[in-house]
Amino acid sequence: MPYTDAEGLNAAPRVVLDSNVWIDILVFDDDATRPIHAALERGELHAVIDSRCLAELAHVLDYPQFVARAVDKAALLAAVARFATLEARPEASDGAPQLPKCRDRDDQKFLELAYAAKAEWLVSKDRALLKLNKRTTRDFGFRIAEPAPFAAACCPARLPVATATANATV
Repeated sequence: MPYTDAEGLNAAPRVVLDSNVWIDILVFDDDATRPIHAALERGELHAVIDSRCLAELAHVLDYPQFVARAVDKAALLAAVARFATLEARPEASDGAPQLPKCRDRDDQKFLELAYAAKAEWLVSKDRALLKLNKRTTRDFGFRIAEPAPFAAACCPARLPVATATANATV
């Protein structure tokens, strides 16, 4: 079900991107994440992040492989701030349904954020999260997918203007 804004209009799909997906977008320019990056640039996706997920990303960017690549951590975090809305940390409520437990406890925060933020998607390459897709889709209203299948479903390919015009006149 598409997310609707305060006026009841369809809005850009709400999506949670895990740390590795952010890194693939902003550091590695991975082929599978290029459509996601482009959709974020065009405002066609509404990415959400919370303080725990942002802290993990900041921590990962301090890993030696990124320091050795001279990754500009401040610039990358600024890009995340430009592309994503910082949500308040989700609070557990007594009456809320119990989310499935991820085998990788460090990834539980992404499930919690996706549910609390009413995201339609959680994009990850983590097998432990991906295995929970059927249950989160059925019971919690959000899907979990790898970048390429997510992009195919939610990031329409755009033809360059010149190509689109040329094809329209044929």
